[in-house]
Amino acid sequence: MATEAAALKIHGRSSFHLHSISAPVSDVTSFAQPLRIVWAAVIAGAAMVVAVMGWLATETEAHALAEHAEVGFYAVALLSAATIAGAFALIRVMEGKLMAAESDAQAEGLIRTFGIASLALAEVGAFAGAIAAFLTGDLLALAFAATFFGFAFLVWPSDDRVGGWLALRRL
Repeated sequence: MATEAAALKIHGRSSFHLHSISAPVSDVTSFAQPLRIVWAAVIAGAAMVVAVMGWLATETEAHALAEHAEVGFYAVALLSAATIAGAFALIRVMEGKLMAAESDAQAEGLIRTFGIASLALAEVGAFAGAIAAFLTGDLLALAFAATFFGFAFLVWPSDDRVGGWLALRRL
């Protein structure tokens, strides 16, 4: 197990892709279920904000920053790229800290803390796109919500993924 993790580290692959090393499913499920509920609530909240702001953008006649729609779009693009990169970096930092965790409780705390922090950071791009769409009337800015939803899908706390994260403590 440790040699597989070392080989992944040497080849530059992320260790959270380790699915062959995992904690017992009952332990993982009882820990991962509340994570999934919180993540689903955050994702649903972002979807509602994006939908409402998109609707408001279509219903509003005059947009405060309509003449700056292009600048707004590129600003949201840059912000979205930076926040997604930061969110993935937080996941990598979490994995490193999990390898140094001294107990299962500490590992679970790290997963909770870094998972929600990375999700919140990724959500910034979705909110910025919604705000830009409302202020400029450019609905294309709403497309940056897709980066948030993609991130949430890629690091969704499934039993396998959480089991792999928890197993990093035992390496």
